[in-house]
Amino acid sequence: MTAHDFAEFSWDEQEDVKAVLASRGLELREFRISDNASAAGEGKNGPLRQVCVTRITNGKTATYETDHFAPWITDFDEALQAGEFDD
Repeated sequence: MTAHDFAEFSWDEQEDVKAVLASRGLELREFRISDNASAAGEGKNGPLRQVCVTRITNGKTATYETDHFAPWITDFDEALQAGEFDD
């Protein structure tokens, strides 16, 4: 399993996440984001990824399963909107 820090994500994925956070009045530095490519499963577009997002201030964590593309960002945005990372 290969782990990647957010800084190693594609530039467009990084920009999309930053835009989601900015739209909610949040900053990237408030979160720790990383992913793991899962060797156990294959998605329709390649290996599955698990993206782990942790809010540093309160330790709330969510894991999003995704493939090579980035639908996890939509799920993350919905979680932010629902207050899942709030104190």
